[in-house]
Amino acid sequence: MPASPRPSVPAPAPGRRGVLRGTLAVLAAGTLGAGALGGCGRVALGGPEEYTPPPPGIDDLYRRDLLVLLERAIAGAEDVADASPAAEEDQALASDLAVLVAALPVQRRALLTGAEQERESEALEDPDPAASTAPAPTDVPEDLAELLALLVELRDLAADSSLQVSGSLARVTSALAAHSAWIALRLRSSSGTGEVPAAPSAEELEPRREVPETDPPSIGAEEDYRTTIERAQQEEWYAGYVHEVLAARTEGRERERHLAQTELHRARAEQLAAAAEEDGAPVVVRQAVYALPGGQLDEATAASLPATLAQGLLLDHLALTGAAPFERRPLSIAAALAEAELLAGHADSMDPLPGLVAEDPPPLDG
Repeated sequence: MPASPRPSVPAPAPGRRGVLRGTLAVLAAGTLGAGALGGCGRVALGGPEEYTPPPPGIDDLYRRDLLVLLERAIAGAEDVADASPAAEEDQALASDLAVLVAALPVQRRALLTGAEQERESEALEDPDPAASTAPAPTDVPEDLAELLALLVELRDLAADSSLQVSGSLARVTSALAAHSAWIALRLRSSSGTGEVPAAPSAEELEPRREVPETDPPSIGAEEDYRTTIERAQQEEWYAGYVHEVLAARTEGRERERHLAQTELHRARAEQLAAAAEEDGAPVVVRQAVYALPGGQLDEATAASLPATLAQGLLLDHLALTGAAPFERRPLSIAAALAEAELLAGHADSMDPLPGLVAEDPPPLDG
């Protein structure tokens, strides 16, 4: 099986809190302008009826709340990175904070609608000095412990939203949840500060909100679901086999960890196979033996395999989350979170939206 490419961290996005506030000001001005036009008086007799926009759908409800958390996180991460004396002395902490500061604006932009992205771009190219100043985010984290708590809140809200939003948005929110899970554990480890509760399991994930009937979410194409669930089965069976091989090469606690991973991956593969059979998708049967990288494992390859497997499985389950029917999503959301947490101890970089480059997520409708 070809190794998954190692994610890379993008260069820090230009601008900091001033840019965020400036672009939010333009969005606010646009909203005020629309409101002013709508308040010019009733339409004359015989004219068109006043337009009443429909209530927001579940996609917009979750998107708004995630943007609020992201704006608080952007402000807090930059303040903590600037003010933390530990970051100047601890390169690991400084690196993790830099990764977070660079990732958050990318994640925020991916959640904007096409119209919002266009207004932000125009604001950066041609700022309007008459635009009103948007209020700064409230309840901004003031230290690492508060920042970690906010990242956990962001992780959990993004995971919850991935259960209920449209497939295209779920692909973005599940990637956001995975990155938040990864960076929160990285920061806790490098700082020795704060608490990071374990990410929710598949059994703990359940719909939290009422879906408005006026604007129901949509799922992806059936062919995408068939393709992604087939690949996820293949990779889970393969991961179970590799960890079994690694267990045979080790002893003590390390052996027990590999055996536990073998059981975990095979259990996931069986659950995926059962779902595939029920849904008429391809069912992948476990093979007795799988090819190993290079035929025989040397020590360096064996040591790198857990991270390589986790990276591949993370991307597989994120893709499946975006393609699967709503009732099939909990397994893959939880699996992606678990693989991201495992990678916190193996990988010092991760894309802001794993599996999606900055240009990949199409602007959301609106």
